[in-house]
Amino acid sequence: MDSDSAAAFRSPALLHGRAEAQRTLRDAVAAVGAGRGAAVLVTGAAGSGRSALLAAAARSATGCAVHVVGGVASEAGMPWAWCQRLLLRLIEETPAPSGADPGILAAVLASRCPHEAVLEVASALRRVLAAACAGRPLLVCVDDAHRLDQVSLKVLGLLARRSQNLQVGLLLTGIAGHPALAVLDGIDTLRLPPIDEAAALRLLADAAPPGRAAGLRPASEAEALGLAAGNPLALTELAAIAYADDRRGPLVLPPDSRWRAAHGRRFRQLPHGARAVVATVLLGGPLGSDVLRTAVRRAGWRPDAIDRALAGELIVMSDDGTATVPGPLLRQVLRAEVPLAEQHAAHRVLAEVLTPERSRLCRALHRLACGLGSAEQDMAELERAVLGAGHPAAGAVLEEAADFAPRPGVRERWLTMAARHTFLAGDEVRTRYLLRRVPHHGVPEGTRALRSLVEGERLLRDGPPAEACRELSRAAGVLVDQCQESAVRALMLAGEAACLAGDFAEYFALARRVAALGHDGDTPATRLVLDHFAGMTATYEGRHREAGRALRRVMRLAEEVPDAYCALWAGQAAYTLGDAARAHAFAIAAADRARREGAVSLVPAALVYQALAALLTDRCAAAEEAALDGLRLARRTGQRNLAVDHLAVLALVSALQGDGVDAAARVQTITHQVSARGLGRPAAFGRWASACADLADDRPADALIHLTGMTDAAVGNQPNLVIRQMAAPHFVEAAVRCDRRAKAAEALRSYHAWAASGTSAARLALAHRCRALLECDDAAADEQFRQAARLHQQDGAALELAKTELFHAHRLRRARKPRPARELLREALQIFQQFDAAPWARRATAELRATGAQAPARPGSRGSGGGGELTPQQTRICELVARGATNQEIAEVLMVSNRTVDYHLRNVFTRLGVRSRVELAAHFR
Repeated sequence: MDSDSAAAFRSPALLHGRAEAQRTLRDAVAAVGAGRGAAVLVTGAAGSGRSALLAAAARSATGCAVHVVGGVASEAGMPWAWCQRLLLRLIEETPAPSGADPGILAAVLASRCPHEAVLEVASALRRVLAAACAGRPLLVCVDDAHRLDQVSLKVLGLLARRSQNLQVGLLLTGIAGHPALAVLDGIDTLRLPPIDEAAALRLLADAAPPGRAAGLRPASEAEALGLAAGNPLALTELAAIAYADDRRGPLVLPPDSRWRAAHGRRFRQLPHGARAVVATVLLGGPLGSDVLRTAVRRAGWRPDAIDRALAGELIVMSDDGTATVPGPLLRQVLRAEVPLAEQHAAHRVLAEVLTPERSRLCRALHRLACGLGSAEQDMAELERAVLGAGHPAAGAVLEEAADFAPRPGVRERWLTMAARHTFLAGDEVRTRYLLRRVPHHGVPEGTRALRSLVEGERLLRDGPPAEACRELSRAAGVLVDQCQESAVRALMLAGEAACLAGDFAEYFALARRVAALGHDGDTPATRLVLDHFAGMTATYEGRHREAGRALRRVMRLAEEVPDAYCALWAGQAAYTLGDAARAHAFAIAAADRARREGAVSLVPAALVYQALAALLTDRCAAAEEAALDGLRLARRTGQRNLAVDHLAVLALVSALQGDGVDAAARVQTITHQVSARGLGRPAAFGRWASACADLADDRPADALIHLTGMTDAAVGNQPNLVIRQMAAPHFVEAAVRCDRRAKAAEALRSYHAWAASGTSAARLALAHRCRALLECDDAAADEQFRQAARLHQQDGAALELAKTELFHAHRLRRARKPRPARELLREALQIFQQFDAAPWARRATAELRATGAQAPARPGSRGSGGGGELTPQQTRICELVARGATNQEIAEVLMVSNRTVDYHLRNVFTRLGVRSRVELAAHFR
């Protein structure tokens, strides 16, 4: 295979996610081999894999003579340059073609008006191609067709539209939307979109250096995916940087990057006015078209400057007339490529055309950057404007403004404020980079306290919580003399860190510090924190009535304070009291407000309580959906501790449904991180989940060991007091089965006092069920079971209702009352089957047979296929199969094991009567 285009053959890694495009090109090559002509134009952005696809198609053309004659930028202004290169290549291959090749050369070389000779040359060149393919099929690959000279491009278009009945294939590539390619209309065009996330992740994995077993950190992975935006070349180059061991800041393409060089070259080739427009949109975007036209008039640029900038594809105009530089990576590259003088000029233009009414924050930045007015006034205006801005915008502006800080100390303060806003915006990598730019010493005390606050909250979400607690406590000690509300909020976060670590002695010490800060005239947000500490401390110490009063005040105050943090803390208060509806409502409100403000990092924390609130009333599918969403977002925002929290909740969801395999896989996933960072809360959740799975599999002794071990899972052998209370019904169940009735009774006393102080019918139902299990008198036990069932029905907790009915039926059967036992068991079995709780269904079936009855057949599906009804988990797996996901990819999305996916798919195949993934995919499309 001949080639005169070094760019034609790119890395095969760029083919990830291009299976459909590869099939299209292979079909075209096959058509050529079968004696039919074919012409295909592949378009896409720079780095989208056009050249790699062309190379792969050329390699697959084993029976063809292949000529690669690509576009060359330096010859774009020379008429007939490409035609001549193709002709010379063909003459070398076919020394004596039929057709007047000297005549063609004469037309090419002597024509004074090339455009008049296009048709004649195209006809003659077609004859040469026909002669060249007489012996075997011919494939001509034209990479970067947009770089051809215009007359050659017209000839190429004519040839492509007349390739039928020739054993000739023309495979072309070019930049999507490039105006030069307009003459190729009528040719089959294959547009390459950005690759999807699954393909991008495979590309990242393949880019790992030899010998590296572990992949990228989730935050680095998310950063690379976000920057590349589905561009294979950009992703490949970013992966090389992300895997570098010495990387300490955000991902930045180096000067020798091919992707960066290509876009930098495009910028430098623009005329002056178009470059100025690009610089203006880069520094001020998104900009309305009216603002941009005003800037063009004020600056005296050419009237067509905007059109030329758009043609260069370094800016885009949306349907609503807003101009932006598309994509974060292109913005990063242009920041490096636009000269400082041109950036300064753009700042000056923007400072003059932006109005304070519409662009207060950006205008203040641009005035400061170009020194248009008083630096002190602009500094004060910028800090006022930041207060009303969203977190992403505020973080970006403050980071940029730090380079123009008018006096010492301001730069460090703005960088610290930028880190705070950037953390809330969900960019953990950039947060760490900004914090490293602020020294620990030699800065004002207020800046040092703010730095500790940001670092403490970052560690709370992605580090050892004990360290987070120390940083936040240190910040509060300084802030108490500057802003009391900020100090108590820092202590609130420190308290959360202490609970995450399981260090309740530290939590109680923090509660005493907070209580000492309260006085008349506190803001509602401050009172909310004071009441939250008081309520949770009373809960941990068993003073449940007092706790209830304080936590209800927290919920009332949260309705007065439009703050995502306060809504989140109110959700925790409601959940502690067992108020599932209000816990869910506060969690939703916290997530919604956080999204509106751009505080993406708070959303995973809100989703924890959204999942737990759903689980309180046995809405397992809703709980799993919220936890999976939270897990994905926690990983994307670099909050590994919250990711562990969500995995622990997912383990509990699986365990409560009796799926011990799923539960064990999810617990195993978090074990190392729990141990490495001292995460007491998820450790306790993990032991609770393991115990629930043991109980479902009828292993009460193992369950009792796990539940007793919750003390050992905490820091300093302090039990997680709330989780221990929530797990008490399962402790009672296991202890009774193991004949540890005194221990069971002791646990029930504490649990009943807690449940009675709240509003949760579900928790009271469990208390009655525990009483029934402990009752020696059959009649008294029967009444307790019935009361539990009524409360389950009131709260809609169907799965726990079925378990209560199973336990009740077991007691009735032992009391020689098989008929009422059968009625309860049939209903319980139906519920277990609906939840796909296989171990519980097996136990109910065994009990039913022990009463002398036959177990009913599983209900049929709601559809017409005659298969069994699918669970929500099975439905999600089927939908992913229909989208082409492998078992490994499904396992990663749902955070389960391959074995679990395989188990569910076998059940699905049986229930739906399908025999292959293809049939299953067709069923769900």
